[in-house]
Amino acid sequence: MMMRVKAFFSAHAWRSSLHGKVFFAHWLAVFAVIWTFVDFWDYYFIGDNESWKPNVWLVLALGLIIAAWMSRPRLCRTVHLADKDITVQVDVNDMFESKDGSLIIPSNSSFQHDYIDEDAVIVQFRNRYFSSPAQFDEAIAQALQHEPKTCVTIKGKTVNKYPIGTVAQIPLPGHGGRVAYVLASAELNEHGRGEPDINHLRSALTSLWNYIGQQGNTRPLIIPVIGSGRQRLTQNRLKLIALIVGTFLAAIQQRKFTNRLTLAILPRAYMQNKYHLDDIETYLICADTFDL
Repeated sequence: MMMRVKAFFSAHAWRSSLHGKVFFAHWLAVFAVIWTFVDFWDYYFIGDNESWKPNVWLVLALGLIIAAWMSRPRLCRTVHLADKDITVQVDVNDMFESKDGSLIIPSNSSFQHDYIDEDAVIVQFRNRYFSSPAQFDEAIAQALQHEPKTCVTIKGKTVNKYPIGTVAQIPLPGHGGRVAYVLASAELNEHGRGEPDINHLRSALTSLWNYIGQQGNTRPLIIPVIGSGRQRLTQNRLKLIALIVGTFLAAIQQRKFTNRLTLAILPRAYMQNKYHLDDIETYLICADTFDL
């Protein structure tokens, strides 16, 4: 929550949202409303021999404050797909703060996590919901017990490797039927590092939506911007978002499996990478309208 507040007050957020023309239009509108109220009050409630004239500087300052609030950063953007009764959101927030959606967790094709940075989504998920890495490994193994696999060697250790697009469905604690879909979206080399391949990500996302449509529940879905970190893809974040949304829109043409998809952007990543939410919102609107 504190990181979201920090993102709201960041220079990037206000610089992106506080456009001069829009702010001036808001200020004029607010000033006009305030002054209309002053004239109305003066005409109907003040005697003929009296006059009510509030401090003009106070009125101007109040107009500036209200206009600034009307122009404030909007860290959550929502686009409603009317013909499908589905909502697509972009939310600057920690995806694990949500209490009402199923989580999509990117992983590698071996579902390895023991030598990955603590900031990785899969490691954050493991540390939040499991008491130990061994317990997490057990949950993964149980979810994948019927999936085809081969054996490979990574960092001198023999591990199982699953096809790209394999999904391990893990129930989350609590009521409501929330689950986590741990997705194999990248290959690892023998050194345990991700091999960048945009086609792997595209194939994984297509398999993910098919899996959820056939074997998942209909809870709202929350997904990070997959591929923007340790997967080492060269595509920029807007193109990765376009890939996630594009494959999702293609999938719901065949089957409706959720009523909301939320793309979660970590507040720290939002500030560091200068996301422009206006551009993303415009894309979401156009992607549905023109089937991009």
